[in-house]
Amino acid sequence: MSTVSFEATSTTDEPLANLLLDYPGADIILRSQDSHHLRVPKIFIINNSPVLDELVRGTLDFPGDANAEVSLPVVRLPESGNILHYLLTFILPIFPTIPPTHEETMGLLSVAQKYGMETVLVHIRGIIARHNPLPTHLEPALHIYALAQKYGLRQEALQSARIILKYSITIEDLGDKLDVMPGASLYELWKYYERVRTILALDLTEFRDSGARGLLTGLRCTELSSSQIPTWVDQYIVSLGNAPSLFDPLEFNIAMTRHIKNGGNGGCECGSISSQIIHEFWEALVSVVNGSLEKVGVMICRAA
Repeated sequence: MSTVSFEATSTTDEPLANLLLDYPGADIILRSQDSHHLRVPKIFIINNSPVLDELVRGTLDFPGDANAEVSLPVVRLPESGNILHYLLTFILPIFPTIPPTHEETMGLLSVAQKYGMETVLVHIRGIIARHNPLPTHLEPALHIYALAQKYGLRQEALQSARIILKYSITIEDLGDKLDVMPGASLYELWKYYERVRTILALDLTEFRDSGARGLLTGLRCTELSSSQIPTWVDQYIVSLGNAPSLFDPLEFNIAMTRHIKNGGNGGCECGSISSQIIHEFWEALVSVVNGSLEKVGVMICRAA
């Protein structure tokens, strides 16, 4: 809290060139780190942030001056005027706006989190999901992950980490990304990747032992595993524990096609598995994988 201070000043002394917002009925001024001024009704501030509520009420406890009718309490905040302006669009009854870059958006989320604005955080994330979703390519996802780690945004860090899991990476691959993110973030990402593989392998073993929950047991095939499911299915499930990037319907279909082409004959029924059975199997597998990711997510949040 030492970075936030209060003062009272006459509105006639403020540089209008730096004014970013002058909302009707304003009774308090937020002054940014770069000396921009945002005049707003305090009711919107104290109703959306318990942290700022305490600070605003604190400044109002100071005695007013003799020219109270021309002065407003001023709250000096350590954020830039632009970020505070974006934040206020989610607090005031005006059109909400997100910044043009992912880096500024991460900064906006971090400020809302810092000031305990839970409802505002949900609102911002909803707008982002609809209009400016997180990137799905590897290098942009790595950049977002690094920003999320920098700003302490666990939800965005997990979302980006799950996107990165879709790519085949090694510790050597990550070592080449030092220009994208700091070494500490790379280390955290690798620890997450290793935890996912460990927990996923355990959960997939249970899934295999259950005969893929009985969905593929009894199917005639040239080679069955100990769980009485086709060995090629069993091997595909095992491969996910070592390389989560293989978790893709296309990879599963490639494994099936390879099996049928290279020896799935002589009474093998794998080529005639109904689409309904395949759909049910895939849904069950998705449930296992998502459950593993949730377990790792809980561990990360507890460690934060």
